[in-house]
Amino acid sequence: MSVYASEDTAMIPFPDPYHCPSHLETLTRMDQLFVYKERTREDSLAEVCFGIKPANRYFVMDCMGNKVFSILEDSESCDRQFYGVGRLFTMNVTDHSNQEVIRMVHPAVCTFYSHELEVQSPPGTTIGYVRQNWHVCLPKFTLENERGEPAIKIVGPCVGCTCCTDENFELVSLNEAAIDRSFGKITKPFSCCGSNADFVIRFPSNMDVKMKATALGACILIVSIVKPTLFETLFKSYHQLHQ
Repeated sequence: MSVYASEDTAMIPFPDPYHCPSHLETLTRMDQLFVYKERTREDSLAEVCFGIKPANRYFVMDCMGNKVFSILEDSESCDRQFYGVGRLFTMNVTDHSNQEVIRMVHPAVCTFYSHELEVQSPPGTTIGYVRQNWHVCLPKFTLENERGEPAIKIVGPCVGCTCCTDENFELVSLNEAAIDRSFGKITKPFSCCGSNADFVIRFPSNMDVKMKATALGACILIVSIVKPTLFETLFKSYHQLHQ
């Protein structure tokens, strides 16, 4: 069983060396992940000109620029066109040898504030959940362990207050008492400033690898349900079409 620290250390889930999922050892000492969305010129053209939404593809790199994972969405084409963020989808996460090491399952939802994501590793074995929490203006999520017990809260920026700036989703204790002392964050960099990554995930290097994988799931869920601004969409489409 994972050991949780006290409130003074923001309840960081510490690693359990006897229960590290197979093929997740690469996450053991990592404290940053960089998530990039793959966009082909054909996909960008089809979406901009005809509204055809392709299956999402991502790749994940470490701080040294090494590719750690590839992520491919498995969903029905008609669901992507007509059900949008509420659709059923599965994200298959593979390592450098093209072996599936993580599976993320998002069930179909009826309301915008009822999203959840099950994280499995190896596929078929649950290691964590990401659940969206309703709030009038703040995007909030909870990371849970394999038994559905809350472990970490994620608090995003106020809706409508992120124009021309980075969007930070802070990893905080369960009582959200110290957002200014968060022990990690999922950052969506502003398009024109600095990082080329779509998202950057930062967490303590000694955090439980199952929670690290679940934090990656939270990032993918945020990517899936937080719509980009019109400026951001046009900027990225223009950049892709002129590469």
